[in-house]
Amino acid sequence: MPIKFYEGEYYLLSNFSAHRVMFEGEEYMTSEHAYQVAKFCDPEVRRKIKDAPSAHLAREYGQSEFGRTPNFDKVDVMKRIMRAKLQQHDDVRAALRATDGEVIEKNHPLDYFWGTGEDGSGQNVMGKIWMELRNE
Repeated sequence: MPIKFYEGEYYLLSNFSAHRVMFEGEEYMTSEHAYQVAKFCDPEVRRKIKDAPSAHLAREYGQSEFGRTPNFDKVDVMKRIMRAKLQQHDDVRAALRATDGEVIEKNHPLDYFWGTGEDGSGQNVMGKIWMELRNE
């Protein structure tokens, strides 16, 4: 039975969970903050996102097209941020170990890239990254 982490028991695998993350020499309130900041090279946009009071607002600010990092490799960056979160938090490591070989799904109904989407047909890239990190 797949492990779902958009909400519920495994929510701490979500980028929105309240886990501070050190990434590329900076500390971020959540891994979502780190990911959204990484999408931009413009210092003002980066600062606005980093200082966002919630992961939800960091994501919202990160939807801007202004000041984007050219040739941004979103999967590589996300994997590096998720690895950092995993290395920095015992509870995240324990939760990932507890998935015990099961399929991991980001079951967000609107996310067909990082998650499975409403109908399960999404690419589930974030779930696949967690399974890859678990195997490491």
